[in-house]
Formats: sequence, C-alpha cells, structure tokens
Amino acid sequence: MTKAAKDSDFGAALVEGLQEVAAWKRGEIALPVRNVPSMTADRVKAIRKGAAKSSREFSERFGIPIRTLEGWEQGRRQPDPAASILLRVIEQNPKAVEDALAVDVNRP
Repeated sequence: MTKAAKDSDFGAALVEGLQEVAAWKRGEIALPVRNVPSMTADRVKAIRKGAAKSSREFSERFGIPIRTLEGWEQGRRQPDPAASILLRVIEQNPKAVEDALAVDVNRP
C-alpha cells in the first residue's frame, strides 16, 4: 500500500470517527461506555504492597513513577481510568503486566 493510500485510509477513518462522535453528541446514536470506578488511596497502597516490597521495586517492575504512586497512596491524586485498570491487572496478574512490558515493541 502506498503512503498516499495509507494517508487516505487514515483520513477516511478519522472523518468517520468524528461523524460518529457528532451523531453521539446529538443523541442520534448510543456508543458503548464503560465506567471505571475510582480507586481509593488505601486500595492503591494494598495493591502496591501485594506486588512489591517497596515503592521503588513497584516502580521498577511496572513503570509507574514513584512520585505518581506516592500521590495516589497519599490521596493527593487519584489514578485516571487507564491507570486504575492497570492497577487492577497488577492486582490480579502482575506477571501479565511484566510480560507485556518485556516485549520489544520495536520488533517487526
């Protein structure tokens, strides 16, 4: 596929997506939505303690900056929905996250 064709496909998909959003805003269609409940500071701390001996180890294993983790654990900030989902996966299956992080994303 040529670059022009790829750009054209991307442009068409982008326009289609924007039209779908506009229709949703007008109430013409319903889009699937999943609400992710917020996570308490105590739960973040429990997940971290269950997966690692220290904040530093948790940070190194899962790529979450220590300051971010501390902010969540101290209740100064709350994890956004994507981070909450990541924490839930770490809670249920930390090896899955480690395996995903070990994959070389630049390989063909």
